[in-house]
Amino acid sequence: MTNPHEVISAFLDDEPVDSGQLAQALSEPDGRAMLLDLLALRHVVQPAGTETVVALGGHRRRPAQRAAFAAAAVVLALVGGYMAGQRDSDMAQTAPPATRVIEAPAAWQELP
Repeated sequence: MTNPHEVISAFLDDEPVDSGQLAQALSEPDGRAMLLDLLALRHVVQPAGTETVVALGGHRRRPAQRAAFAAAAVVLALVGGYMAGQRDSDMAQTAPPATRVIEAPAAWQELP
């Protein structure tokens, strides 16, 4: 991309852009004016309730952080499930009293 307008447009579209080309495009007054115009245009055409976020730094989560968060979520779910199972099993230790007792016939009691 050698056209400064293409570089700025690609940057706003979150496409990969050479930082040197972006700096060159924004160093010109026309490039800065175009950036402001495109941001204003995006603000006008976006539906209500959505926001435009332009990431200038590398604040995205790294794969290692995602893996750590996923592992923490799995551990939390396992511990929570174990504790819930222990609580339920403690309540299920005692059987309710019998409401009806059935006597077996005497012939059954004599079987070997």
